[in-house]
Amino acid sequence: MALRERESPLAAFLRAEVPDWDDEVVSRARFKGFSGQRVDWENRLQFWKDLVVKCACHLGVVAIEPSKVQHQWFVREGLTPLGMSTVLTEMRKSGELQTREELMRPKATLTQYTGSVFQQVFAWMGNQVRGTADAAQPSLMPDMLIVTPLLQDRSAAVIKKLSEAEWRHVCVVTMMRFRELCGSSETADLLMALLINQGRVRHIKLGGKENIEGIKIALKDEPVADSSEFDSHLLRLHWTLERLQQQINVLDVRIASSRTATLLALKSRDKKGALRHAHRMKVLMASKEKCETSMDRIDEILTSIADAEATRKVADAVKVGAQAIKDNHVTLVEVQTCLDEVDEAISQQRETQASLDADMDLEVEFSLLEAELDNGSITEINNLPEVGHKEKLPAHLRSSHLDASNTSVSTSEGSIEGSAKLADHQEEESADSLERAFKKLELELA
Repeated sequence: MALRERESPLAAFLRAEVPDWDDEVVSRARFKGFSGQRVDWENRLQFWKDLVVKCACHLGVVAIEPSKVQHQWFVREGLTPLGMSTVLTEMRKSGELQTREELMRPKATLTQYTGSVFQQVFAWMGNQVRGTADAAQPSLMPDMLIVTPLLQDRSAAVIKKLSEAEWRHVCVVTMMRFRELCGSSETADLLMALLINQGRVRHIKLGGKENIEGIKIALKDEPVADSSEFDSHLLRLHWTLERLQQQINVLDVRIASSRTATLLALKSRDKKGALRHAHRMKVLMASKEKCETSMDRIDEILTSIADAEATRKVADAVKVGAQAIKDNHVTLVEVQTCLDEVDEAISQQRETQASLDADMDLEVEFSLLEAELDNGSITEINNLPEVGHKEKLPAHLRSSHLDASNTSVSTSEGSIEGSAKLADHQEEESADSLERAFKKLELELA
């Protein structure tokens, strides 16, 4: 009974993610160890690898503790998967799990790890020869492993957020801002190690009492150049902007406190206390205005820097174009002719698009007209005379029909002949009416 009370802290998530998690037969097959040919348990191995990544993502972590994964994450009725150590080992071999050292120095650490694996294999073979195969194999798992796919996803999300606020392909941010985007200091350190190994980040540290730190990060998948003095000035501006914002937040709290104290003093009829708190609130509001003015000034400087850089890039593009003209021996007249041809092509394209839009409008109007004509045709056809209905017959046919019916022709041949004549008259009348209706429609369509 005690075993059944033990359950994974992720039990609800596992039941939602794996519909047959509580199936006894299926779970027994999943929880057994990996033995035999790899082909026989490759699918089961992939199942556990995917589930480990999904559980880490559900917990919102990029680093996992192997001991918890093996003994807590997948507990079901007091039982744990027997092959979980094999799963984690295979994930390390494929690079899905890494230690912090491997993330920062992948090649050297990976070689050391491979050597340790061979040592363990040789030790196990020695135990087999000595008849001690049943001895427990030493664990290769470290205390902490990084889930590489989740770290890469977090990296893409952070870079996307930075790209939304920066039009350049390289930006400079403070470490505080970078940690806020990453969610925690630990994740920021891991992500920074990953990006440094990829060559997409340069660490910037300014001397002085402030201890200003930041990074220069490439927003595209390409190496970033070393930090320059210009990058250091940008970092200091961003750091000052953040400090001013922090100061404004503190002033907002103090202003709210002073306002509350002033109201309480007025309610208690303490005029001196109310004046004192009001004066303090006024001083705080003046300080806040100064901070906001400084922030606006820094924003203007950053905007001017961005505009200057854009202008510089345009100037560089113009220089490249001029050099290309010289290298290819192209005259200014030819360049102007080419530009005129481009303008003419653009104008023709716009005219073509306008014509297409007009044709679409005509098609819509034509469709509406056809619908109206179809409705009119149906009305005309519904008003056509019905064949064989004596009320719709002409007067002379209606009287002849009545006479024929009243005289009671004695022979069957006479009856047949009279009926045939009546049908002929009705068909001729219906044909004439149809012909007139169709002529009327043709005139309307014309």
